[in-house]
Amino acid sequence: MNKHKLAVFLFSYASLILAQPPVAPSPVPAESLDGKNNGNYNVVNNAELGYRFRTVGGSANQYRSSVNYGNGIRLLGGSLLMNSKDGHGGLFDHLSLTTQGLGGDPYQSASLRVERNALYRYELGWRLNEYYNPGLVTNGGNSFHLVDTTYGMQDHNLTLFPQSKFKFFLGYTGSAQTGPAYTTEQGRQGIQLMDVRRRWNEYRVGSEFEIAGIRVNWTRGWEDFKEDNAFTRSPAGVPGFPGTANANLLGLTKADPYHGTNPYWRVALFNNTSKWFSWNGRFTYTAGRRAFVLDETFLTAAGNATTTTRALNFGNAQRPVATGNLNLVFTPVSKLTITNSTAVYNARTQGDTTFAQLSPGAPTRVVTYNYLGVRTISNDTTLNYQWLKAIGLFAGYHYSDRYINSTERSNVLFIPAQQTNILNSTQFGVRLRPVPALTVQLSAEIGRSNRPFTPVAPRDYTAFNGRAQYRRRNFQILATTNTDYNNNSYSVTNSFSSHSRRYAVDGSWTPRPWLSLDAGYSKMHLDTAGGIAYRVAPGTLITGERSLYFSNMHTVYSGIRFQAKDRIEIYAGLTRVQDTGDGRATAAGAGIGSPRAIFQVVQTYPLTFQSPSARVSLKISRQIHWNAGYQYYGYSQEFNLNPNLNYRANTGYTSLSFVY
Repeated sequence: MNKHKLAVFLFSYASLILAQPPVAPSPVPAESLDGKNNGNYNVVNNAELGYRFRTVGGSANQYRSSVNYGNGIRLLGGSLLMNSKDGHGGLFDHLSLTTQGLGGDPYQSASLRVERNALYRYELGWRLNEYYNPGLVTNGGNSFHLVDTTYGMQDHNLTLFPQSKFKFFLGYTGSAQTGPAYTTEQGRQGIQLMDVRRRWNEYRVGSEFEIAGIRVNWTRGWEDFKEDNAFTRSPAGVPGFPGTANANLLGLTKADPYHGTNPYWRVALFNNTSKWFSWNGRFTYTAGRRAFVLDETFLTAAGNATTTTRALNFGNAQRPVATGNLNLVFTPVSKLTITNSTAVYNARTQGDTTFAQLSPGAPTRVVTYNYLGVRTISNDTTLNYQWLKAIGLFAGYHYSDRYINSTERSNVLFIPAQQTNILNSTQFGVRLRPVPALTVQLSAEIGRSNRPFTPVAPRDYTAFNGRAQYRRRNFQILATTNTDYNNNSYSVTNSFSSHSRRYAVDGSWTPRPWLSLDAGYSKMHLDTAGGIAYRVAPGTLITGERSLYFSNMHTVYSGIRFQAKDRIEIYAGLTRVQDTGDGRATAAGAGIGSPRAIFQVVQTYPLTFQSPSARVSLKISRQIHWNAGYQYYGYSQEFNLNPNLNYRANTGYTSLSFVY
């Protein structure tokens, strides 16, 4: 399974899992119609305090990787709202604070907004995620990986004079990932322990003003990234892993620091003084710098002798990146709009990067990388014409020219490489509104590229899209479909193609104020095929075969909400995801693609995920609600390629929502 297929599979699964909302916190807070007056402020304070519980069967690691809710008391949700009664408070006129999952949830967040009319606005965002990834078990079950880290992020933005024509901005964003990890990336050398330490900081300053009818927004920023992971060899019998570390490994030292800075400029210009013409432009420049070292030394026992193997990779580079786009909008008549956009992207990596490996009995090989440059110029033109009240037409043309230039050096030989890729594509479509409640949009795009840079990059592709929506006061239904066919050709793999199709329908109905229903279904199909060449023995090269991947993802969801006499609200829902793969019943023996079982078992990954949930909220008083909920998670891989990944979990909570 190549990286493209794996990325599509993991992204599809992760997206569907994350799209399933947790049953808590409750969406209906306790009521407070007028709040409480405290001096010159009106204050409304809501909180939901409760207890989560869970039981897990099967793979607890996989559960932690995808859901991760645990037991304990939580501040499931909270909000504080303070408004000045006359619009002239002391330090602030408005303050709002919201929180979720505080006290131990794996996904915690808080946001704060404070402002004083015409003087300042301050916004704070904070998140803390527990990132747990058991990793893939490879190499016949002898290779193990694990990441158990926390990722914290904070974002601060201060705007001075937010309602004036001259605004001034200050900002800071910081993130950190810390925690332990295991890796067997040097599998024969045993398990390594890694202390993950990654930090990123960004500082910003800027302003916005207007001159001669042009609104100017500029930002000067400084980014700093540091990765200073620490590695040690694990002792035999690491908890959570079978087996022991390699007994022949006498010593291991490893250093892997990576530091970088990105000072940048961002400028945006906006002009909208004419009724028939407007324009805007955005420009950025970053002067990136990087420096890194990877130094690994292994001391191993071989009989009565010892051997030393060392791999060294180091370098430093400048990475200037400049981008810009200019957008022009013409409206010569009320029914016609013409938009033209020109964009330029230019990135260069200049510096010295050297890789050297010294192994006993093998020649030392040194490879030095010197330069990589990517320059892209593109232009888009789009026409929108409202022919009749019920019929609109649109069409567009896209052109892009991408030039790639690289140079590396092997010992004393410089190896330059250049490639130019030109893409031409056209798009056209129609918007229909036969009746006021119904809108329909149909579109198609055809693209042709002369020299794709990678085997999976688009070459000859065709895409079709459709969207229909029917909306009444208490009922709406939305249907969408899109297809994307890409047929490629590449000198190494000889062929690559990908076909994707998606069909979806979603609807909601509220027949009564106390009753609402929603449901939806979607099917996503993906198949890819690429040529492969491999060796089964020295001197035996197998060619002419294909690497295949198939996915047929079905997703269905439904939900019903019932409210009785403003006292009790009940909700029940179900989400089910099933990938039927290519329809086969066993992992091997598909009869298509390569005849080798090692390739057939990674051509498709049928799986099932389902999560029914239910929640009840009882109004004890206007200021106190009692809530309870239950949610089940079930995940299974049909072929059971990784038998320890299937799991089932029962989760739930009980809480009180109150105003104080």
